[in-house]
Amino acid sequence: MEVGKELQVRIERFTNEGYGVALYDGLVIFVPDALVGEEVRIKITELKKNYAVASLLEIIKISNDRTIPICPFYDKCGGCDIMHMSKDLQLNFKKVKIHDVFKKVCNLDVDVNDVCSFNSSNYRNKVVFRVEGNRIGFYEPKSNTIIDVRECMICDDLINETLFKIRDFINYYTSHGIEEVMIRVAREEVMVYLSSLNKRWYPYFIKRLNNVASIYVRDELIYGVDSINQKINDLVFDISPKSFFQINPKTAEKMFEYALKNIEDQNVCADLYSGTGTIALSLAKKSRRVIAIESNESAVEDAKENMVLNGLDNIEFKLGRVEDLIDELIELNIDTLVLDPPRTGSDKRSLRALLKIKPKNIIYISCNPVTLARDYNVIRNLYDIKDIQPFDMFPNTHHVETVMVLERR
Repeated sequence: MEVGKELQVRIERFTNEGYGVALYDGLVIFVPDALVGEEVRIKITELKKNYAVASLLEIIKISNDRTIPICPFYDKCGGCDIMHMSKDLQLNFKKVKIHDVFKKVCNLDVDVNDVCSFNSSNYRNKVVFRVEGNRIGFYEPKSNTIIDVRECMICDDLINETLFKIRDFINYYTSHGIEEVMIRVAREEVMVYLSSLNKRWYPYFIKRLNNVASIYVRDELIYGVDSINQKINDLVFDISPKSFFQINPKTAEKMFEYALKNIEDQNVCADLYSGTGTIALSLAKKSRRVIAIESNESAVEDAKENMVLNGLDNIEFKLGRVEDLIDELIELNIDTLVLDPPRTGSDKRSLRALLKIKPKNIIYISCNPVTLARDYNVIRNLYDIKDIQPFDMFPNTHHVETVMVLERR
């Protein structure tokens, strides 16, 4: 086998990232954009000790689940990576992926519910565009080349409208000095955050974007209000430029409803990796007391403001790393504990502490099935899986959000 060699193969399965997998003389070959069951002609582009990567040259036998991506930048941008799959296949791929990960990591045949999906396009409420001269868009995968994106099919319509106005500005004011633009939307309000902007052009930029709610240049508010509001269920959240918030608010709303639906009157609840308090505030409506732990100082400040904004006073926000503060929960008789860690998952020290805290229920929200299964392995001797419910938080990408509900034995 050598780089550049062309082969005809059959795709047998998917990787966790949605690549097609073929076998040739015992060699595993990863083929982006290929679907299970397809007969394809490929060209080897990378050759490693235990596997190879190939580009797709021709589809000889096409899958009925293949669709033509509606985005003209799909094959260049890299933001979406499974738009060539039908909607049904996307959802099934994500469900099977979670099942297979638990089988591999935990040696468990878990029952995974069908993936809940509520929107497939125009769902993103936040995006970061790169700027170079009069080009604005996203980096091409594994490169610093900017793909000049005219419209992003997964972004909110207001983001695309704002993108059009910014493109108009950078085409006219060529010494703009802009390198990066963040646009976020909440309840029809638009916030724009620029990494830089030539100060002489401030008034002209504001004039072009005078329909937005706020404009920041770095940390300086140069126009409008300092924050915008997002409503989730019956709660309102202030969102500042650096606030973390779910990028798919419609699906997030349904996910939080599901995660907390079995929680009735509780005495004490805990929210680990609490961010800006989205879950903690929901828990506070059903609990006498909530302890929330978050390591990001600005997120904690936002969470405190959100608590006041919603007329709540029974949440104690603790600033610090979960692994450093979790032992403080041991003597509190926690009823329900919610974890929503980053993609890397929780650390073993914190997970082992759960075995001492022994909450009645654990709700683990994860954007990475691998770390979800790995972390469950640490506490599985004390907790049974009650339910695994995936949510299609990131349609047209291989990512999936999962809510796992655990009960103490």
